[in-house]
Amino acid sequence: MAESQLRSANQVSGTRARRSSRREFGARAPLERLVSVGSPIVLLIAWEIAARLHWIDVRILPAPTVVVATIIDLFRNADLAGDTWATIERFLMGMAVGTIPGVFVGLTMGLFRWVGIVLNPIFALFYNVPRIALFPLVLILVGLNDTSNILMIALGPFFTMLITSMGAVMNVEPIYRDVARNFNARPRHLYLMVTLPAITPALMDGLRLSVGLGLLGTIAVEFLVADNGLGHLIWNSWQVLSLKQSMAGLVVAAVVGWFFYGSLALLERVVMPWQRRTTFV
Repeated sequence: MAESQLRSANQVSGTRARRSSRREFGARAPLERLVSVGSPIVLLIAWEIAARLHWIDVRILPAPTVVVATIIDLFRNADLAGDTWATIERFLMGMAVGTIPGVFVGLTMGLFRWVGIVLNPIFALFYNVPRIALFPLVLILVGLNDTSNILMIALGPFFTMLITSMGAVMNVEPIYRDVARNFNARPRHLYLMVTLPAITPALMDGLRLSVGLGLLGTIAVEFLVADNGLGHLIWNSWQVLSLKQSMAGLVVAAVVGWFFYGSLALLERVVMPWQRRTTFV
């Protein structure tokens, strides 16, 4: 009975919010969308002009047209597609391994006081250790393989989502949980139907940070031990002073990060239609 009442209330509020969001999105000024699309184009044009007029050293920072030509050449004559997919695969696996446990542990530490008291000092100890310093320990425990790479990538998203979710739970008004308990809600209802919807805005912010940290961890791991991926391409190209290829790998990595960041922005409009904010996409 409690579950059906809670679900019904969530559905009604969600439907109203989606309708309001669609009206607001349709009424958004065209100038705002034009500026959002045009600002990166203006930056690329300025970069191209500076390169052609030799205001910058094109040996170090090639023009955008040169970088695009290099990317096309690498896709045709090298394995840039394979390197890109290897990076995306490691990134997605690291994000999944890091964010899902991070949210669950953070929820638990926020909901149950003694769990937080026991685990908080332990996680605080490891959180303040630089991620790269943990790599030798991970290699000893797991070995030099893809598992160790995924674990290193997952550390950033894990701690980000843990701290975000725990802090968000502690800021939820206690009256929400009290009302749920008055309806005889079970612990899983507190997780899924009360606490999780209440902290969704904070979780989306945490996911945005996790995307950047996850991609940073992926490229860093590929710098160190991987034999493929965009990080491997960037590092090897830099070592032989092939800066065009290095810049091409950097641009493709930036596009990958932009794609996942933009996907989160679209997901946010679906799960939080009442939320309207300025984003990077």
